[in-house]
Amino acid sequence: MFKRILMGSLLATAFAAPAMAEVSISGSAEMDFFYRTNQASNNGDGAFGQEIAIIVNVDGKDKLDSGDTLKWRLAQKVATDYRYDSFGQREAWIGYEGGWGELRFGNQFSNQYLALDWPYGAQGQGNLWADFGAQKVQYSKAVSYFSPKFGGFDFQAQYDLGSGTSDARAYEVTAKYVQGGLRLDAGFHEAKNDGHASSEALVFGGSTWGSGNDFSKENTVRAYNVGAIYKFDNGFDIAAGMKRNEWSGDVDNSIHGGNGKTTVDQYLVRAGYTTGKHNFNLGYQRVADSKTDGVTANDGMDVINAQYNYALSKNTSAFVQARHHMMDDANKSSVMHGAWQLDGAANGGKDSATRILVGTWTGF
Repeated sequence: MFKRILMGSLLATAFAAPAMAEVSISGSAEMDFFYRTNQASNNGDGAFGQEIAIIVNVDGKDKLDSGDTLKWRLAQKVATDYRYDSFGQREAWIGYEGGWGELRFGNQFSNQYLALDWPYGAQGQGNLWADFGAQKVQYSKAVSYFSPKFGGFDFQAQYDLGSGTSDARAYEVTAKYVQGGLRLDAGFHEAKNDGHASSEALVFGGSTWGSGNDFSKENTVRAYNVGAIYKFDNGFDIAAGMKRNEWSGDVDNSIHGGNGKTTVDQYLVRAGYTTGKHNFNLGYQRVADSKTDGVTANDGMDVINAQYNYALSKNTSAFVQARHHMMDDANKSSVMHGAWQLDGAANGGKDSATRILVGTWTGF
């Protein structure tokens, strides 16, 4: 009898404890079918492709006796057909929130990257605005602080512990101001001794999402960004941004040889209009010529992007997108080290690359 009572008490405790904390599941599912011209994988000819991306976020929080809140997130993106990552490589952190702000510890996205990707890189503009550059996507060993809002203003600060010593570190400071339809953003990022420093936005210190363990090079990378968005009452919205990328020291050879300094400036403008279930967007980006130790290369490019979205429900939309890259030099695309960074473009004598995409997105 005692064993049955004890086992019953343990089971009751085990199953009662989770009910005291809030746990929720959210995410999205996206289907993209596209045609791309000038493909490196197809000898410069066009090719069809598709991608299915499913994101699952598991969030939890518990109200502490002090009045503060303990929070946590476990998240993963499964992108077919080339990657099936282990759960938690996307995000895995624990945080503490109160009237003083919020502290998070663990594997987290860069707040600078999140702002560059959305809302500024929205509607198909993120491939050059967020995924290309000196900024990082993620810090695997981050300590992050999120301030309370002060009359529409708030800021964030992140620091990656790296190897736990003073010879490798990454940090960033970001801020935004929101008042009515106006939003202003600014950010600064610096990482040192990154063994994987390149023009691809990666996890600081490592080549695998969710981990960072290579601080073998002597280098410094920096990214600066400012931006503004205004949403009008009549359905129109406009956005503009500037970003500077800097690489110094021992970095990927596609950026520069030796130990010099390379800079690349980027500019973005975008306009949108929403009426009923319809949303129209048109954007333009300029990637300026790179400069290495003051010497300018003829490797800039212009990008025009258009996207139409139609709401199928409150949670699901269908969209059509066209993205067209125009290179100043048919054989150069800034300091990119891989064709995938420019929609698979071959850079083999053709001075443009186009992607036309149709897809659906649903949130849950």
